[in-house]
Amino acid sequence: MKKIGLKKCLLWCSVIGNVLLLALVIYISCMKTNYIDSKLERIGIMKADATKRGDYWCIQGWTNTLEKLHLDVDVVFFGNSITEGSSFEKYFPEVSICNLGYPGDNTDGMLLRVRQIKAVNPEKVFVMAGINGLQFQTEQVFTEKYATMVDSIKQAVPDAKIYLQSILPVNPSMTSGKSFSKEKIMKCNEIVRGIAEQRGCVYVDLYRLYAVDGIMPAELTRDGLHLFQASYDRWAEEIKKYIEE
Repeated sequence: MKKIGLKKCLLWCSVIGNVLLLALVIYISCMKTNYIDSKLERIGIMKADATKRGDYWCIQGWTNTLEKLHLDVDVVFFGNSITEGSSFEKYFPEVSICNLGYPGDNTDGMLLRVRQIKAVNPEKVFVMAGINGLQFQTEQVFTEKYATMVDSIKQAVPDAKIYLQSILPVNPSMTSGKSFSKEKIMKCNEIVRGIAEQRGCVYVDLYRLYAVDGIMPAELTRDGLHLFQASYDRWAEEIKKYIEE
């Protein structure tokens, strides 16, 4: 009888221990959900809930401010840190320009910011997107995300003319360019060109202005990815005909 009691006691201890262990695993998994979702979104496997983005409410506040300004601008530049670092207003002083460049932004993030374009009611929209997260995306994922973003812009500002600017080359010998393949950038630029043709947008080939054997020359970039201010000169010269048409 004593042996049977001992066996029952050990059995119940084992059951309780397993239940506690399972509860601990579930708790840890829940704690990590936001981090995992965010990581999966960054590498293009899935899109996490937008409200889980650390910058979601910042974007909402920024958008709200633009909407309440009731602006009407000539041109919007929409993109990431490369766009943010530009000062095209100095090249085109007679044109009202709104720079909607956001450092670190990818096509998912830009999709959340399409309302910002609509808020300023532009006649023309110059888009540069795709480099952030590119190294983790398949060409199919890149195509789907980029096309969805463009479709959203067209829906938001149907009367605006949209210019899709190519991804710039990088310099892999410098810090910020190390993760990127020139072959993949070239292939994705062809995808952007195709999306432009399919959706009635203008493709602007900036890649050829900077690439030397597929590489961004070191004298044009401060870190392998971002341009020196003087390096925007050739960009401005290339889009001048579109700005002034």
